[in-house]
Amino acid sequence: MKKLYFLVVLFLPFLSLQAQVKLSSIFTDDMVLQAEKEIKVWGKAKPSATLFISLGKSTTTVKVDENGKWMAVLPAMKYGGPYQLKVEGDGVVILNNVMLGEVWFCAGQSNMRWFVRDSNNKEEEIANADYPNIRFFVSPLKGTHEPQDEIKNVKWEVCTPKSIQMKTAVGYFFGRELHKELKGVAIGLIDISYGGASITAFMDKETGEKSKQAEFIKTYTGNFLKAYNEKKAKWDENPEGKPPFYPENVMTAMSYNAMVHPLVPFQVRGAIWYQGETNAWHPERYIDMFGEYITMMRSVFQNPEMPYYFVQLAGFKGRKGAKRNLGRWGNFRLAQEECLKFENTGMATAFDVGQDYDIHPRNKQEVGRRLSLLALKNTYGKKKVIDKGPTLKSVGFKGDKVILTFDNVAKKLVLTSGENVKGFLYKIGNDYEEVEAKLIGKNKIEIPYKEGELYYAYENYFEPNLYNSVNLPATPFKAVISKPVK
Repeated sequence: MKKLYFLVVLFLPFLSLQAQVKLSSIFTDDMVLQAEKEIKVWGKAKPSATLFISLGKSTTTVKVDENGKWMAVLPAMKYGGPYQLKVEGDGVVILNNVMLGEVWFCAGQSNMRWFVRDSNNKEEEIANADYPNIRFFVSPLKGTHEPQDEIKNVKWEVCTPKSIQMKTAVGYFFGRELHKELKGVAIGLIDISYGGASITAFMDKETGEKSKQAEFIKTYTGNFLKAYNEKKAKWDENPEGKPPFYPENVMTAMSYNAMVHPLVPFQVRGAIWYQGETNAWHPERYIDMFGEYITMMRSVFQNPEMPYYFVQLAGFKGRKGAKRNLGRWGNFRLAQEECLKFENTGMATAFDVGQDYDIHPRNKQEVGRRLSLLALKNTYGKKKVIDKGPTLKSVGFKGDKVILTFDNVAKKLVLTSGENVKGFLYKIGNDYEEVEAKLIGKNKIEIPYKEGELYYAYENYFEPNLYNSVNLPATPFKAVISKPVK
């Protein structure tokens, strides 16, 4: 009997711990909650218990369901803090230094994950990264076959010279611009990017299975899996070095399951997206998949108007010695431009900041700045902000010349070097030829007339010289040139 009593006494603390209230892993000290939206807080506790939740002066109660899960909803709050977030039940959880501000997902592949310490002017950028109200939450690189509820061993971090070094550079420079232009409002940046990832990995299972490109996705991911299985079989026979990498950053839903699903339904203002290098071989299919992906994200996070601002791929020649591969990334950039048909999207052109033989351009400052212009104008209503470079408005004809008229020139079109505009190509039949293009007015360019397809910035990589007066590059385009029949 004494032994049984002793075991019960030992077991009681364990039962007590199991019953204590727990918050989901996204909720930690130093976090940023989205202002001006309902605040959803959730976690686990003893089934049927009643919990009391408070954030500043805002309070509510919630009853835990029979499975030990709970979710509370606090009313929207204005910018401010620091606050305490307190949850009381069988025990109490208190989070400190909680801010109400602007929260953004930073999504995509390696160019989004790229660290500040590996970007231009790293010493200066790191030394100056003292922003107590810019905070980061970084999902670890992981993929799982089933949706996860938690992300383990992660917490929000305040931006300091020490913490910034291995944080998303594009996200940081984007967030820093917002922080400055929004007069010091707290900025939360949630990094859900994964190097080398295909967009398929960020779709949930249902979206992948119901996609217009479902058969392609099945074949595409199947090829990666087949290659892995072949490598794994060889490694099993001779297990030297590291085992082959399972393509969790390509297989449908695996990155979503591990890195995104645990965050649902955390409220954010929007998302920035730098992805596409892995999918550049399939531009037309990408349009469908991108539209389906952002629709899914808006649905699962119950944020139907969530803005998605994405980066048009930077210039990249390929490996040194590679033959000219005209049109591969050119076609993908055109497909990305077509993605602007989806509501509440915007595109930051970046082909001019690329590096010839490096797929990871180091000038992440400019990429982040251009994304911030989209957010400032379209999300935060700063109408005077010019958020894009020159875009083709119309094609006209004058004798044996073609007159191209552009929008979004600010005050005027600007050539940053030379006398002629670089980057124009005619496609006549199967051949491409360079075009002599001249600037003839504040918003017009003149080229010789030829019947065929006209491309601008179609090369995988080149150094353009056509900008508007606020130093934003002209957007790549394709136009069919043919005089109207009289």
